[in-house]
Amino acid sequence: MENDEQPQPQRERMTMFEKALLALGGIVVLAALYIALDANKYAATVHVIEGEGKVGINPTTERLDFGDLSPGASAVRTVTVTNGTAIPIYVFTLRLGGIAELIKQEPSAFVLAPRSEKKIEFSVYMPASAPIGSTLDGRVFLFKIPGPWR
Repeated sequence: MENDEQPQPQRERMTMFEKALLALGGIVVLAALYIALDANKYAATVHVIEGEGKVGINPTTERLDFGDLSPGASAVRTVTVTNGTAIPIYVFTLRLGGIAELIKQEPSAFVLAPRSEKKIEFSVYMPASAPIGSTLDGRVFLFKIPGPWR
C-alpha cells in the first residue's frame, strides 16, 4: 500500500489586531441586533374613500391606523416614547410600504433625555390623486439607541 496522504497545511494564528477586529465586529453585530429587536413596530394603514373632507379614525393604540380619508383630508396619530433609563437615547424612525411616502412625522429624530418622555405626531395627508377604494399599508419602526448623546 502506498501512502497517499497529502501534507496538511498549517493554520496561521490570528494576530492580536485580527482578534481585536473580530471582537469589535461581534460587538457591533450584537448591538445592531439588540437595537433591531428592541424597536417598536407599528402597522400603518389608511383607506381612501369618496367624498370631500371625510375622515373616519379607528381608536387603537397598537397600530398607526389613520382610518378612512377622502382626498384632501388628513389625520394625525400620536405615539409616546418613554426613556426609563439613566442614559439618553437617540430616537429615529424608518417607514416602509405604500403608506410610507404619505406619513410625515414631527419630530423626525431626536435625543430623549434620561427618565423622560416625548410625543411623536404622525400625520397623513391624502393627495387628490389617491385612487378611491384603495388601502395603503406599511410598517413604522421606532428605533431607540442608547448612548452618550447630547
